[in-house]
Amino acid sequence: MFNWLFGRDKESSREDVKEALGRIVGIAPQVRLANRYETRLAPVVGKTLDHARELVGALPAPRDATPSAWADDPYLRAKFATPDDVTRVIGESNEVRGWFDDNIAADHAFAVLGATLVERRVLVSAVEGGAMRSDVARTSVGFDDKRMRFCCGTDEALRQELEQRIVEQFVLEAMSRVAQNEARRDALQEHRALLTARMQILGRRGAGMSSLIASTDLAGDSTRLQRDFEENEAALAALGSLADSIETQLQTIVDLLAEPAALISVTRRELCLNQMNLLMDERCDEPHADIAIQLAHLPTQPPQTRAVEIVRIARRDVPPGGVAFEEAARLVL
Repeated sequence: MFNWLFGRDKESSREDVKEALGRIVGIAPQVRLANRYETRLAPVVGKTLDHARELVGALPAPRDATPSAWADDPYLRAKFATPDDVTRVIGESNEVRGWFDDNIAADHAFAVLGATLVERRVLVSAVEGGAMRSDVARTSVGFDDKRMRFCCGTDEALRQELEQRIVEQFVLEAMSRVAQNEARRDALQEHRALLTARMQILGRRGAGMSSLIASTDLAGDSTRLQRDFEENEAALAALGSLADSIETQLQTIVDLLAEPAALISVTRRELCLNQMNLLMDERCDEPHADIAIQLAHLPTQPPQTRAVEIVRIARRDVPPGGVAFEEAARLVL
């Protein structure tokens, strides 16, 4: 009643928060067993969704990813080597194919095009100081590992899906950290067993004839072992007990969702590129194109930075299913 009177249940009543809570328990079902898990998660989930909405809302309007637009679109030319490269990336996306198969009447789909920005120093021929030189250092820009993911029927639906996917990524990161703690617990327990065995052996030294060959610094060895044992016990205590694992999972998720800006962000970078994808001075005289890319810093293991944008894909540009298999067979042979 007090939650209702003072508006403390506002976050949990949001439809996007409800959907996110469902996705969280789908990834980490054990958190349902934690005390008041929905009440504790709802505020931080709302905060993360608000942050995700700002990031996704800053992405530019969808761009048509079609081979026919490659020649006139500097963004497509920067990311794809040829028009056929556009077709190949579309054809390699199982999500794009699957979405069109499930939506027979749709002519277009919206997806996220992600790629890894790669910059290399190269030597090229250029006029410098009034003379032609063949060893001028330039920075070459490329986009590797291009993938199209997260298909939806509209731009709005895709942006909402991206917001939910960001929440899912935070939960995956939390579960990864929990798994790392569990692995560390196992290693500490094995080390404790080893220390215990060594202390028992040390306690038996000096009996019978072994005193003739045993180390004379038994007190020093015992002190060092005791110190190691205490440090091991302190490290185990800091990880908590196995009985608290469910609470640990929930609290780890809450802690990450409470500070979303610390783990995920999107930055804008402007590039001045010539026709060979070489970085140029903005004041240069040769033909060039000014493009802006969005770099998403993702909380993956290990952390990654991907150039992302929303694209619109036409059904007519999806190659036949056999094309990918033929290309794979050609590469194998």
